[in-house]
Amino acid sequence: MKATRTQAVGRAFCSTANLGAGFDVFGLALSKYSDIVKARITSGNKIRIIVRGPEGRNIPVGVRENSAGPPALDLSNKARLKKGLEITVEKGVPQGLGLGSSGATAAACAKAMDYLLDLKLSKDELVRVASLGEKAVAGTAHADNVAASLLGGFVIVCDDPIRTISLKPSDSLSVVVVTPNLPARSNKTRKAREIIPEKIRLKNAVLNAGRAAAMAAAFARGDIRMIGMGMVDEIAEPFRKHLIPGYDDVRRMGIEAGAAGVSISGAGPSLVALVDRDRHNPLRVARAMSMAFSHNKMHSSSFVTRPAFGASIIKGAR
Repeated sequence: MKATRTQAVGRAFCSTANLGAGFDVFGLALSKYSDIVKARITSGNKIRIIVRGPEGRNIPVGVRENSAGPPALDLSNKARLKKGLEITVEKGVPQGLGLGSSGATAAACAKAMDYLLDLKLSKDELVRVASLGEKAVAGTAHADNVAASLLGGFVIVCDDPIRTISLKPSDSLSVVVVTPNLPARSNKTRKAREIIPEKIRLKNAVLNAGRAAAMAAAFARGDIRMIGMGMVDEIAEPFRKHLIPGYDDVRRMGIEAGAAGVSISGAGPSLVALVDRDRHNPLRVARAMSMAFSHNKMHSSSFVTRPAFGASIIKGAR
């Protein structure tokens, strides 16, 4: 193909995934951190990845190890690009917190590559391509984080091949994220997935299905209280919560302080609380959850944010 542009720059925000009952299905984009990816056509026929930015330390730059690599490779092949690519990642999303760091990179890269090569892919195809980056990092092409980072707001990932639904959250929704200061773990997401059993009890599957359905309806209706009812998980959290000291106390105190619901953010260790700020003070929820960690002899940090919009092109040069 003959490229009409020489470079493009995409931006994508971080996200929280699962939200309790929506394991590998639900995601929510967060207006806190973002990654910026510049894709530039070069001479030769190789893909080179450069990582910079405040959160760019210790991130691999191999095409098959960095989450920007597989989307760039897939789309360059799709476009039959006969030239090289330089992918520069300005890393702003912290690693290892459960905030979709690799997903934000993959989403920003897919967005930039689609624009650069003028492919005009559908949103579902973009999500599929970006999920290839997650497979490089986590071993599985789960699409909840990348879908949220690409599409913005609250997303539902369903079916095979991937189909997505994106809903705009209520303007009253605040998101509290509290992160215990735990030692960094290598391959955290991959290991967190491995501890979940392949088979689950029918009763638990039914409970999760009902809660997930209620949460989807609640996001559509803007009912934050009902959203919280769905933030109870029977599939992943029972096996992951022991990795987070004081999990039960932190969750309880967050709800007592006014959160509609509390769950593990993605693979953790952060916990996410959804709050109706017209009725409750999200800062009070953050303080209560941090205090609960402190009671369990664990330091923590926190922030309050809102849902984010989807990935965007911030610069495109011909």
